[in-house]
Amino acid sequence: MRKRPRARPRATSNGHFAGVRVEGLRGTICLVLLGASLFVPLGLLAGTDQVVDRIAAVVGSEIILLSEVLGQAGPAIQELAKSSQGGPDLMSARRKNQIIEETLSQIINEKLVGVEARSMKLTVTSDEIDRAIANMARENGVDVKTLLEAVKAQGLDPLTYRNKLRNQILRFKVLNLRIRGRVKISDAEARQFYNDQVRDVRATVPFEGAHILIRLKENARAAEAALAWKRAEAILARIKAGEEFATLARKESEDAATAQQGGSLGLQDAGTIPSILNNAFLDMEVGELNGPIRTTAGFHIIRLNNRESIGIQPFSEVKDRITAQLAQKEMVRQEKIWLKELKLKTFVDIRL
Repeated sequence: MRKRPRARPRATSNGHFAGVRVEGLRGTICLVLLGASLFVPLGLLAGTDQVVDRIAAVVGSEIILLSEVLGQAGPAIQELAKSSQGGPDLMSARRKNQIIEETLSQIINEKLVGVEARSMKLTVTSDEIDRAIANMARENGVDVKTLLEAVKAQGLDPLTYRNKLRNQILRFKVLNLRIRGRVKISDAEARQFYNDQVRDVRATVPFEGAHILIRLKENARAAEAALAWKRAEAILARIKAGEEFATLARKESEDAATAQQGGSLGLQDAGTIPSILNNAFLDMEVGELNGPIRTTAGFHIIRLNNRESIGIQPFSEVKDRITAQLAQKEMVRQEKIWLKELKLKTFVDIRL
């Protein structure tokens, strides 16, 4: 079927959950919902008291009414009205239209997920909803009854609340099956993220590094460079197999100034050694090896002997959290891609 030649609203919202704050239960409780369904007079859109409902969009065989869009956009529009102290103006009118467009885009995404769920024959049982409510209550330190009373105080009846949770759980199921396999975070990616966060702090304190140098002339031929690199690799393998770095430095390093000190470069401030080595040391933890690294002097195998304590948790302690954080970010990115793919294969007619 041919799509109507109308401009689509910007897809700045992709179905993520909005927080509903509930006051009075051990502080403030944030309930994860798809958005409060509060009625707003349809005249808000046209600036008149006339109420005329109509179709805002069609997704597959489903319609989205203007009243549904305005209902979900209501809280944000009300907040906008409160902040417009000088009364309606062009900027607030544009922002209101933007809110409505973003809300419609979100509802379209929800409908697309629903269409996909039906094609996959996915459902959500009452037991699953009950467990979700119980888990939410436990996480907020209250019982289920108190949680539901707080939800009701925000204008959501239990049936509406359960339907919203049903949609949320269904979305998780669809996304888990359709895009979870696209999300793979390697140890190298997690480590790079970690290094990017701590590098500037590490650069503020002195460190002691050590190296084993296999010398190579700047204008060395490729064959000579390959032999030097192979020798450096062999030395690195011996260290990893258990031989002492300092002992091998005394035997194998071609830097006469440091070899007899077990390769130690002494206490250094960041930036006082060649930048390629300096940057490598900044990304290392105490006891860690790196190399072979090539400089104008040749190939270096380096080890971080010590660094002044700065209270940063080692990578090993935060790796899982970083991996989960990066995976969540990638899930959001992949979801946007997947929703675009869904729109290409599903009839979507926007009439707003």
